[in-house]
Amino acid sequence: MPPGLAPRVAVSIVVGVGWLIFLVVFLWFYAADFGISKSLAIFLVSVLVVGGILGPMWAYWGIKTGRAWERKVKWEKKVKKKRARK
Repeated sequence: MPPGLAPRVAVSIVVGVGWLIFLVVFLWFYAADFGISKSLAIFLVSVLVVGGILGPMWAYWGIKTGRAWERKVKWEKKVKKKRARK
C-alpha cells in the first residue's frame, strides 16, 4: 500500500459521511424554507466545498506517488539494461 493512503481514505470517509449528514439535515429541516433554486444552489455549493477539501488532498498524493512510481520504473529499466549488457 502506498504511504499516506490510509489517512486520506479516512478523511474521505469522514467528509463523505459528514456531507451526507448535512444533506439529510438540510433536506429534512431547512429545504422547505427555500425555493428549488436556492436549495439547488446550496447543494452545489456543498459539492464544491467537498471537492475543495478532497481535491487538493488527493491531487497532492497522486502527484507525489506518481513521481515516486516514475522514478522506480526508470530505475528498473536502467537495471534491466545493465543486466542485458552482461
